[in-house]
Amino acid sequence: MTEAHSPARSNAILACAVAACLAGSAAAESHLRVATYSLPGALGNVHRSTSSSEIYIWAALFDPLTMVDDNAKAIPWLATSWESIDPLTWRFHLRPGVAFSNGEPFTSDAVVTNLEYLISPEGRRESVARVVGAIAAVRAVDDLTVDIVTKYPDIMLPSELAIARMTAPGQWRKLGPDGFARAPIGTGPFKSDNWDANKIELSAFRESWIPPKVDRLTFVKLPDPVVRAQALLSDNTDIAITVGPEEAASLAAEGHSVHISRGAGAMGLALLKDQGGPVADRRVRLALNYAVDKQRYIDAFLDGATVPASQATPSFAVGFDPALKPFPYDPDRARALLKEAGYESGFTLVAESILGGSAADSAIFQAMAQDLAKVGVTLEVRGIPNAEMIRKVNYGGWAGQAYSIDFNVKPSLDAMRGFAICLTGKRYFCDDDMRPEIEAALGEFDLAKRTAIARRLLKRLHDDPPMLFMHETIMIDGLHKRVRAYKPLNLVLNFHEIDIARE
Repeated sequence: MTEAHSPARSNAILACAVAACLAGSAAAESHLRVATYSLPGALGNVHRSTSSSEIYIWAALFDPLTMVDDNAKAIPWLATSWESIDPLTWRFHLRPGVAFSNGEPFTSDAVVTNLEYLISPEGRRESVARVVGAIAAVRAVDDLTVDIVTKYPDIMLPSELAIARMTAPGQWRKLGPDGFARAPIGTGPFKSDNWDANKIELSAFRESWIPPKVDRLTFVKLPDPVVRAQALLSDNTDIAITVGPEEAASLAAEGHSVHISRGAGAMGLALLKDQGGPVADRRVRLALNYAVDKQRYIDAFLDGATVPASQATPSFAVGFDPALKPFPYDPDRARALLKEAGYESGFTLVAESILGGSAADSAIFQAMAQDLAKVGVTLEVRGIPNAEMIRKVNYGGWAGQAYSIDFNVKPSLDAMRGFAICLTGKRYFCDDDMRPEIEAALGEFDLAKRTAIARRLLKRLHDDPPMLFMHETIMIDGLHKRVRAYKPLNLVLNFHEIDIARE
């Protein structure tokens, strides 16, 4: 490797670019600067994606009707209360006195406009639409009351609505999705000033119902976690979204800190069995799960801050089955299964992944590759950008037999969150004979009965794994020592409360 292409030199160059990008901003006492691994590919179209990188940013501009707390309970936000009128109808009461940053009032018109778009033929293509797919109709009762009618009894609708953030209805109707993406308007604590491919500049929306503590907020895209940490160490950023334990140690040595949040899913390599090849064989998929020592890499690279994933949902999700246990590390059993499947000589497993988007992901993949090599499997991980990952998840076109994904349950913390997409499109884990049970679970208004069905589905994906289960996701964010009141709630940043110490 030549000096011109060395990681150290590349990181140094990028760190200098960050300094230039934010030149002069350090002196601004009320300027919060955030370095993150990706910016929204759809700009300000808040309905386009449900990925973590977008949720981090959109929380500064837009609000949903509800939020979900750490106990998986829906709590008031733009809606102050709600009740079930009948098995198919929920009534939501809206917060009075809320305005969008362009002066439009927040009323039932905004709720109807946003949700009707998501259930329209055009809107159903948006990622958010799949989370609120139970909605059949939306009706304004009055300016501050909305009835939402569902296709089937949906006990989780108040939690699911935490993903549907409200856009200014007049602006949305005037500009349409693509135009609105370039001129986004929300009710959140900040408003958009400038938006390009690598930087987003926002200013305080003082008339927001949740006004911020700082005057300005800037997001800068830095894909490399090492560079994000360097930007913080060099005083060019205040928050570094997602760093690894090694970067965390460097920050601590300089008096900074990290915030560890539980993630929203069960991390793993999705195995594309429908494409044929070795992973089409159940014995191979089982062998891959036995071949990797998850606890070893968790202890080595994640400071023991999480646990191996036992199923296709994290342990705090509604419907999680505590009876299911993680696959033990058993390389001998893995070899025996591979031999039985006809792959005694091994094979190459190509996986695509966003690198730098989760804590210590590159080091973890290296550790996994070492374990898999011991049973004859060569793991080749190819990095792809976030936008390409979203496109391939939705439309296919994978270069290999696997891709990294977290079986996420954001924002509803519902184990059925992932299964619901089997009703709207084919995914790597969706089998046609699962559909009746998925429909039964989604339409069950008795939570205990719904949980029982969810656990049957989770057991099925445990016994016939569609993925190489890895670990329950966590987020390690670097914080400059001047940052105050940083407390994400299920990956939603509390931008209205975050402050920086004045110097």
